[in-house]
Amino acid sequence: MNSFSSVSKKRIRWGISSGFVVMAALVAMLLMVLPVAAHSGPELTPASVEVTLKPGESVDIEKTVHTPEIAPLADICFLADTTGSMGGAINNVKANAQNIIDAVQAESPDAQFCVAEYKDFTDAFAYKLNQTVTGDELLVQAGINAWVASGGGDFPEAQLNALSEMADPSVVTNDPAFRPGSTRVIVWFGDAPGHDPSGGHTLASTIADLTTDGSNAPIIVIALSVGANQLNSSGQAQAIADATGGIFRSGVNEAEVADAIIDALQAIDVEVAMVSDCAAPISTTFNPASQTVQSGDHAVFTETITAAADAEQGKTYTCNDWATINGEPMTDASGAVIMETKTIHIADVTPPAVACTPTHNPSGKHIPNAGNNPKSGQNPDGFYRISAKDNVDASPQVFVVDMGTGTVFGPYPSDTDIKYTQAPGVTPSASPMAGEVEYHIKGKGDAGVYAVDASGNKSTVVSCKVPPPPK
Repeated sequence: MNSFSSVSKKRIRWGISSGFVVMAALVAMLLMVLPVAAHSGPELTPASVEVTLKPGESVDIEKTVHTPEIAPLADICFLADTTGSMGGAINNVKANAQNIIDAVQAESPDAQFCVAEYKDFTDAFAYKLNQTVTGDELLVQAGINAWVASGGGDFPEAQLNALSEMADPSVVTNDPAFRPGSTRVIVWFGDAPGHDPSGGHTLASTIADLTTDGSNAPIIVIALSVGANQLNSSGQAQAIADATGGIFRSGVNEAEVADAIIDALQAIDVEVAMVSDCAAPISTTFNPASQTVQSGDHAVFTETITAAADAEQGKTYTCNDWATINGEPMTDASGAVIMETKTIHIADVTPPAVACTPTHNPSGKHIPNAGNNPKSGQNPDGFYRISAKDNVDASPQVFVVDMGTGTVFGPYPSDTDIKYTQAPGVTPSASPMAGEVEYHIKGKGDAGVYAVDASGNKSTVVSCKVPPPPK
């Protein structure tokens, strides 16, 4: 309502029609209350592609990967500062741990979790792994419930040591046990800066452990500064988040840490690529080969589908495409890989081979000799078998054309026997005959024969010459 009154005052001062003001305000109000389309989950569009290609031909298809808000095969470790000042934040995560798990698994059904905490070296422990990576939600909750806000000593804490231990554990019991090939994420929240060095680990060595040097690298780090921006007061949190492709959030209210965790997990950058199982004679390429987007956003690719020059005409090939997120196949809510099915028809581009073969005179049971006089034609009596063969169509249609007038007769099945008579004064016609010869065709010129297959390919015209009538 305040925005409406302020707009109205401006319009009155400017002398613009009040009716326009009312309309603009109504539109603005409608836009504010219209529902925003919810994220529909991971998807690959189009879901199917069907094309027809000639041998050697290509086609470009645009496709969109609707990425999940959480990467597939995600191993997400919660790392909490559990010193004395963190009680409110810890209690918020304890109370909402199941909400976090549900939100993650709604987008990444195969996600698993681990739990760890840190204090300082003056406390009973500086770092503790409460729960290794597991899909058991009760164990995850139990690990988080084990957090107790206590200790801390001086203001800085031992987070660099904890992050380094998770990235490159020196003792096997400190290993989060990430799954092979997983997208590894540490969600770290605290309210104090860290010692540097900490347990022999510096900021530079910690970043190296998280990105390249550690046995569990690479690990993405989400850093949440609870309350005032003390977690990053020395620049550690921002530097670690930036170096690992993670996210840094400052000023997180201790009563909203769980919500901030969900929000940050849904804002991580992911690498998206396309994969195809098409095999020769079908090939595919994608442009770009891969791209980085924020999880939940769209990645658009152009796929070029090519049929090899020797692809079998008339044959249909099928294959599939799918997207990968951080190298893992993108899946739906049930965990099934999301596939796009491609159907590629190879066009028949070869015309039939047609023949006009002299055949015997039914009465004389012989094929008349054409003799040496070219005017006598191939068959002086005009008896021919018209036939066609095609590389794909088993029954191409055969046509007879009167070369004198262009009149076309047919279609006839292949291997049809005809008698053709040339008579300049006759009206071109075709009539059935009894016996072995099926049709008697009359025309003003010699006969031509051609064939058409089911794909519409037309052969060249071949001649069936007959003698002209006597003058």
